[in-house]
Amino acid sequence: MAEEIINGIPIPNWRKSHWLWLPTLYLTRGLPYVVALLVSLVFFNRMGRSNGTIALNTSWLLIPFILRPWIGRIVSAYLSKRVWILLMEAIIGLGLVGISQAISSPHWFLLTMLGFQGIAIAGALHDVGISRFFNTCMKKQHNHRISNVCVLCYLLSIVFFLGVPVMVAGNLEVLNRGVRTSWTTTFRLLAAGQFLLLIYHAIILPQPKDKPSIPLRNGLTRRWWRETKAGFMAHPHYLTTLTFLSLYLIPEGMFLRIAPLFLIDPGSNGGLSLSPQELGLVQGSVGAFSLIFGYFFGGMAISRYGLRRCLFPMTVALTVPKLLFIYLSYNFVSTLSIINICVIIEQSGLGFGIMAYGTFLTSFTQGKYSIFKHSLGMAIAAFSLMTSGWFTGFLQEQVGYRHFFVLVAIANILPFIVAYHTQACLETEAGKTS
Repeated sequence: MAEEIINGIPIPNWRKSHWLWLPTLYLTRGLPYVVALLVSLVFFNRMGRSNGTIALNTSWLLIPFILRPWIGRIVSAYLSKRVWILLMEAIIGLGLVGISQAISSPHWFLLTMLGFQGIAIAGALHDVGISRFFNTCMKKQHNHRISNVCVLCYLLSIVFFLGVPVMVAGNLEVLNRGVRTSWTTTFRLLAAGQFLLLIYHAIILPQPKDKPSIPLRNGLTRRWWRETKAGFMAHPHYLTTLTFLSLYLIPEGMFLRIAPLFLIDPGSNGGLSLSPQELGLVQGSVGAFSLIFGYFFGGMAISRYGLRRCLFPMTVALTVPKLLFIYLSYNFVSTLSIINICVIIEQSGLGFGIMAYGTFLTSFTQGKYSIFKHSLGMAIAAFSLMTSGWFTGFLQEQVGYRHFFVLVAIANILPFIVAYHTQACLETEAGKTS
């Protein structure tokens, strides 16, 4: 807890404690990701759009996150990080209001897509602002405990902004006997929650001495890019690294777009016919907590055994549980408990397996310009997820859910190939240092 010095005596000041704003700030940090990339899937499905249209159009929402390295320069060049955070939270709230208003329009699909894209752009700027704000305010107090709390709150945003809204929308659909009015109310409630968080942050966020320090047009980004590129090319295993970062998440990008649609689609389309309330429970609550468990378990495993020894088991955890969706699709399982068990296993494996990617990216981007290099790595991940999601909806419509999940299982060979070569490089590096 922060302290004030009065007459030479340190006095605890609860209003300056970082625990008052860090949890809610990281909870809000996840909101635009969850709304743009997950809630949008359920919303467009309930509004009657085809899987091909949904997957193609929602994949474009990743573009702002691909441009994150250059967006970071804008945040550094103008205004303070605190102002960026509050301004983007206001824009996200206005975007949610705009979506709620556009649902009743004859051109609702185009207008809501513009709303989701606005939220995604604001979310990318908000994300950078929070990252820089955290580094400014917490440089003396930063430790693993604080980082774990931030990650926990960030992942809990799936529960608050996917599980709860989808359940609310489902219940409203039953009460109103209509989809449009129910989702209009749901997005208005999301906007109200966003504005409450904005007001709270405007009151409670600290005001560090933080001014724009790097002019936008000074050629610094080009210099960073040239030096980062030169350093990357000088790495003895740069092709293996680039291949790993680009291809490891390809099957996940295919699966991510279709799995929620499979759960909620009616049986006539080959889906499991879950109601929005059931989907909110399965994907937004049970699945989210399983993802959190797997993520932190993966972190403990890597801290104990190291990435080199954990990479192959984590690749198994990321890929093999997705075979359960082949079982679900071929047997038309309707028992909610069995569906929950399958989702628990799959999401736990995802959380455990994704730690390999995150740890590898963090370790590889250490050193000079680490923030910029990490942003480039995240941009590669976002590009991988975007391109792999472009045509998955049309592919699923052509072959059906059963064959689609079989194709995902075949594509899961790809992470094993790149993990095998990456592990060999890690062993080579370990041999050099020993």
